[in-house]
Amino acid sequence: MKQALQKYLSHFERLQDNKIDDLLSTVSDNFIFEDPFQKIKGKKQFKALLKKMFKRLKKPKFKIIMVYEHKLVNVVKWNFSCEFLKKTISFSGMSEIYIKEKLITKHIDYWDSGRNFYSHLPVIGSIFRGIHK
Repeated sequence: MKQALQKYLSHFERLQDNKIDDLLSTVSDNFIFEDPFQKIKGKKQFKALLKKMFKRLKKPKFKIIMVYEHKLVNVVKWNFSCEFLKKTISFSGMSEIYIKEKLITKHIDYWDSGRNFYSHLPVIGSIFRGIHK
């Protein structure tokens, strides 16, 4: 595995609120992160996003399942778990991760927000649970 990718993923698996800067040391200044909820650019915005995650969720944890490396893009399958609204949530997703000059430049997450997030919310959650039966 490419050293930059290995370091980045290792920091993600060990991510804690007080270790966000360790993860940020592996990304470029113009780093781009996208997921089903947002697209952000820059280390500051990424740090703010991670800080918000730690405030809203209890015990967030990423586990890397599989990595497929290619010259242009690396594909990572992962599992995420946390406690949200007094429930334990766990789901899998995939990411595209791009590297340039030994730094992560772009990270795009793909996961089902309806099934894995909205279905756990009060009121509208029942609608999403019905859709995903």
